[in-house]
Amino acid sequence: MCGKKSHTFLDFLKQLVRRFRRKIFLIIDNGPCHNLKPEGKVWLSNDNHRIELCRLPPYSPNLNAIEGAWKETKKRTTHNRFFRNSDERDAALCSTFDAFAAQPSLLAGQMARFL
Repeated sequence: MCGKKSHTFLDFLKQLVRRFRRKIFLIIDNGPCHNLKPEGKVWLSNDNHRIELCRLPPYSPNLNAIEGAWKETKKRTTHNRFFRNSDERDAALCSTFDAFAAQPSLLAGQMARFL
């Protein structure tokens, strides 16, 4: 499974490089899917003039903006709530994500320190 994820990540990096003309500085966490296999490391070193990966320190949720979004999602959707099944839970999460997309200000309190 992880091998497939690392391949997907490499494909994503290649798409970014194709799409943008300027050098890309991509801030990533230390999730297993962000580890490249040897072929990906070779590709990255050959294209280091086009893209550079900047890893966050291990376990640094205060530096990772997505953690604030997850915190708000949990507060609004899953904290102290019972869902009869995964479909019910997923529907509640989709509703929350739709609300965030329609009204980004709902996440403003969590994102302010990054702007």
